[in-house]
Amino acid sequence: MAEQSYHIEPVTSANAAAVAVVFRSIYGDDFPVPYVYDVGQLLREIDSGRLAASLAFDRDDAPAGYVAAFKCAPNPRLWEGGNLVVVPAHGQGNLAWLLLRHYLQPGRLPGPVGDGIFCESVCHHYFTQLGCSKAGFFDCALGLDQLDAASFREHRPQSSRVACLLQFVEQRDPDQPFHLPARYAETLRALLAPLRPRSFLPATAPLPDSGATVQQDNYYASAATWRISVSAIGADWPAQLAKVLDRARQRQVISLQLIMSAALPCLDAAIEEMRQQGFFFGGVFPRWFGADGILLQQVLGREPDLDEIKLYTTTAKDLLCRLRDDRDRPAAPGQA
Repeated sequence: MAEQSYHIEPVTSANAAAVAVVFRSIYGDDFPVPYVYDVGQLLREIDSGRLAASLAFDRDDAPAGYVAAFKCAPNPRLWEGGNLVVVPAHGQGNLAWLLLRHYLQPGRLPGPVGDGIFCESVCHHYFTQLGCSKAGFFDCALGLDQLDAASFREHRPQSSRVACLLQFVEQRDPDQPFHLPARYAETLRALLAPLRPRSFLPATAPLPDSGATVQQDNYYASAATWRISVSAIGADWPAQLAKVLDRARQRQVISLQLIMSAALPCLDAAIEEMRQQGFFFGGVFPRWFGADGILLQQVLGREPDLDEIKLYTTTAKDLLCRLRDDRDRPAAPGQA
């Protein structure tokens, strides 16, 4: 049988109604991003520059798939690729691969060339990880128990929670140094090695004795996940950590993630304070702030589903081993 042919077009007012058709083919009306069902809201997201979205149509101009890139990081030059959906009737061909690579092509994303594109690939199957690896993404961080398994309609997980692997393609040279915390220096250098060259500096400055911590929060109530991006550390850092943990317990957060800017010269001291509070290593979030970020995390109220995590590359498997080791290691100065 001949391979089906498709054409991929940006979402516009002329075709936006087809987005809901694609999502309803799998999720009904239950996909957790409401704008995919609302043409007006979808077009406003696109017009704002927060979203780039494209539809695939078959040779009969029937909607066959969808892919998007969106901005959710503190760095406005960083895109996340995701929400790739293929109508089940087209699931056996090459459409998923075409959609996965779509926004990696020059000129497909709006505006000037960004710093990079990342994907957060689920870890209860290999498909997305494998596709991203073949498309040139590198494995950088592993968020444990990040998603609720009940939210999946396809490829239902065996566990109750799902880990996510952050995979990244860098598109411009970094222009900020990376302050390298001694505890994780070897691991971080290894994760960053496939990316563009960076300037490394020690992270041995003391915690500030003035100023306030600056953070950006992303709380995903339906997933019980709270991601906090810390761009500045102040004299209130120990107290701020205690407040975060208290609030996380009130919210019944399961996956608590703090992404620390590698532009901060006091990361050694800041991370040791976090280790005393039960945080452990998760990896690197390249270009998250413009500068890179370092993930520290906790899984609250349960043991993480480590044995159900499926990882494709040796890099990702090694990263999981280092996470296990750091989580189990007493909170005393050392190196990963």
